[in-house]
Amino acid sequence: MSSFSTDPPEPDVFEVSVFGPGKGESIVVHLGARRWIVVDSCRDQRSGEVSALEYLCGMGVNPATEVLAVVATHAHDDHFDGIADIVEACPTAVVVTSHALMNREFLALVEAERDIGGITDTASYREYRRIFEIARKRKDSVTGVRPLRRASENKILLNLSALGSVPAVTVTALSPSEHAITRAFEGLAKNQLHVMGERTRRSMFDPNEASVALWVSAGKVNALLGADLLSGPAGCGWGAVLHSFSPSEPATLYKAAHHGSSTSHHEGIWNKLLANEPVVLLAPFRRGNVNLPKDSDIKYILAHTDKAWTTSPRRPTPHGAFRKQAAKLGTLARNPRDPYGIVGHVRARVPLAGGTWKIDGFAPAAPLAVRT
Repeated sequence: MSSFSTDPPEPDVFEVSVFGPGKGESIVVHLGARRWIVVDSCRDQRSGEVSALEYLCGMGVNPATEVLAVVATHAHDDHFDGIADIVEACPTAVVVTSHALMNREFLALVEAERDIGGITDTASYREYRRIFEIARKRKDSVTGVRPLRRASENKILLNLSALGSVPAVTVTALSPSEHAITRAFEGLAKNQLHVMGERTRRSMFDPNEASVALWVSAGKVNALLGADLLSGPAGCGWGAVLHSFSPSEPATLYKAAHHGSSTSHHEGIWNKLLANEPVVLLAPFRRGNVNLPKDSDIKYILAHTDKAWTTSPRRPTPHGAFRKQAAKLGTLARNPRDPYGIVGHVRARVPLAGGTWKIDGFAPAAPLAVRT
C-alpha cells in the first residue's frame, strides 16, 4: 500500500512530484488547470503498481483526458518500466521520445527484440515496442499522423494557452543536441543484427547521452527536469545545453540529472540555469554494488542548496557474506517494515503566480543528507 498523497493541487498551483527508486524513476507535473504531464516510469517492485498512474488516479485525476504528454527520456529500464502502461492509459496524450532513438536502426532493433534473447536493456525495447504498437493503433485515419513527437534541443513539445486565470505553459526539450543525435545514429548503425534467435552485437553508445532534459515554464515558475543527461562529451549533454539555451529567468526547481551522480555535475547548470538555493529533487539508483548518489555527490549538491530531497534515503550496500546469507533465506530475509524496497514520493508545489515552494515527503522520502 503506497503512502502517496491523495489531495490534488489547486488549479493555479504548479506541482512536480518525483517517485523512486522501485524499478525506475518517474516525474509527474501539474501545469495548472488540471493539465498534467508524466516523465518516465517507476514501478513498485512489491506491489507491481505503476507509481504515476497510482498517484494520479488516487487524486481523482483522469489520465485519459487530463494527461497531455508522456515523455520517455531515454532507453534505460531504470526510467522505463511500466511506461507503456502509462501511454495506454493516456489516449489523448502526445508521446515524446528522444530524436536520437527514432532512426531505422533503432526501430529495427525494437522489432527484432521479440526474437533476439539475452541483449542488454531488452526491457526498454519491449516497452518501446508496445508504445509504437499503441501509436500505430491511434494513427489518424485521415491524415495518418501518429501521436509521437521527437525531442531535440530547443524544441517546444507543448505550448498551452492560458485558461482563465491560469497562465500559459511551454514545455521545451533541451536535448539531445544535434551532435548527440548524430553520435546515436552512428552508434546504432554499427549494430549487427544476426539471424533471428541469435544474440546481437551492440555498439557502446550510452543512451544517457541522448536523454531528454526538459524546461517547463508556467506563469512565474520555471523548472528544470534533468533526466539522465550527462555533462558531456563535447557537443553533447549539459555542455551543449548551456551553449544553445539561455532562459530569461532561472529555474527555482531542479530534478537532479542522473540520480545526482557526478557524471551529470556541471557548474554551468547552477550558474546559468538555476536560481540561488533552488529546490533539488532526486530519486536514487541502486543496483548491485552501485548506489547513487555517492556521499561526494550529496556533498556537491548540498554545497549549492540546502533545499534538496531524495525519494528514499540511501542504505549501505551490504557486504558479500550478508548478501549470500540473505539469498539463501529468500523472502524470509525481507523485513516488511524495511523502507528501502518501497517507492518514495517527494512533492513540490508553488503558486503559478510565484512564491515559495512547499515540499512534502512521503515515506520513505527525506531531506538529502550524507549518511553518517
